[in-house]
Amino acid sequence: MMRRDTAHLGEKPIIGLFFGIALPIAVGMMVHGLYNVVDAIFVTRALGADAMGGISIVFPIQMFVFALATLIGSGMASIVARQLGAKDTEGAQATIDMAMRLAIGFAIVLTLGIYINMQEILVFMGVSTALMPYAVDYLLPIVLFAVPITMINQVPGDALRAEGKAMFMMATMTLSAVLNIILDAVFIFGLDSGVEGVAYATVISQAVALIINFWFFLARKTQLSIRPFAYQSDNKVLNEIILLGIPILIAHAGVSIFIAFTNYSLAQLPDINNDLYISAYGLIGRLVMFAILPLIAMTIAFQTLAGFNYGAKLYGRVRTTIKVGLIAGLSYGLLMSAIMILAPYPIIGMFTQEETLIHVTAGIGMWVFMAFPLANAHGLGSALFQALGKAREALFLSSLRIYFLLLPGLLILPIFYGLEGLWLAFPVADTIAFLIVMILLVKERGRLAMLEQAEQAKQGT
Repeated sequence: MMRRDTAHLGEKPIIGLFFGIALPIAVGMMVHGLYNVVDAIFVTRALGADAMGGISIVFPIQMFVFALATLIGSGMASIVARQLGAKDTEGAQATIDMAMRLAIGFAIVLTLGIYINMQEILVFMGVSTALMPYAVDYLLPIVLFAVPITMINQVPGDALRAEGKAMFMMATMTLSAVLNIILDAVFIFGLDSGVEGVAYATVISQAVALIINFWFFLARKTQLSIRPFAYQSDNKVLNEIILLGIPILIAHAGVSIFIAFTNYSLAQLPDINNDLYISAYGLIGRLVMFAILPLIAMTIAFQTLAGFNYGAKLYGRVRTTIKVGLIAGLSYGLLMSAIMILAPYPIIGMFTQEETLIHVTAGIGMWVFMAFPLANAHGLGSALFQALGKAREALFLSSLRIYFLLLPGLLILPIFYGLEGLWLAFPVADTIAFLIVMILLVKERGRLAMLEQAEQAKQGT
């Protein structure tokens, strides 16, 4: 039987539910994202541009770890949301158990694999001699401690959002972020620990978030519970988690790949100050990650509502969810583009007083934010098909922008336009991806309309 704390997902108006889930998550994410901004300000001002470059250039490794974590969490959440919609609570419990097993296994393999090959990985990424000491000092604590914490914490975190527990997620993210900012200041200014201290601040705050998330379940604040190894191993569920999580892995790994590729390209380009451009791109990367957090929150709300209502066969509500999600994402994207294109200097000036670095960062930001309103359409499209259990379509859309459009653009356009061509690839990829996604979403809304008519006819007989 469905408990009342999830039944509202199929009853209350979609627009209220959408923002009721998205806003608390967005607040928590933006507070957490504020840590990244403050972290960049602390590092750039206290430790210098090279320290910022050293941290930024290893960011793709962190993104790759996060991508694997979200493969498990997102695949699990997609299944759990549909199971809750279909009132299969026991099945949802078993799915969470399988996801936890995967997370523990991935944590062990990733931690050992990156630690053993860390030096080779950094060399392969093109880390310069000037940036290498900072990269090593920062990455070592992240690999040994933050990697396993990130993998395991994704399971309770995504289980909360599958239940629609947005306030719980906000509380965890907010507390973790505030703690991270405080610890950053303590380690950098109080203990003079350099970039290594920045890494330990991250580790401690993530550990606290892990403890809080598990407490929600142990204290029975949720409908579901986490009982690792309580169920017999089910390879079918494990395979479905991985299959539905692969689109998210592809998308997040793609971010890691194109950031690494862009940094490598900047390191190789002649006639520019390579480390300056890497540091500037690192700053823009922090701003983009901060700006995109509300879009991620919208996508989480979107997928939760779409999956639950599809499982409950409320197809008209799924169609409404698509409309609300697209309009909300486009509106927010327009606001962020206007801010970053029309008034970038005050924002970038918070990070550094170096005029050259500010000027270069603003120039990059203009290109990156040019088509930002369109950038999340492929994410919503992928989330929709993932929520509906359509792994093939989700995989295509999660791969579209980065693999089929952005990476080829980063390879081809600089041949003709040099450094400017590198940045031109971003708005070109965003625009083409948006047009393709809209065609697929219109087609899917038509299919859902037919399912709705069939369901109404069935109920009428």
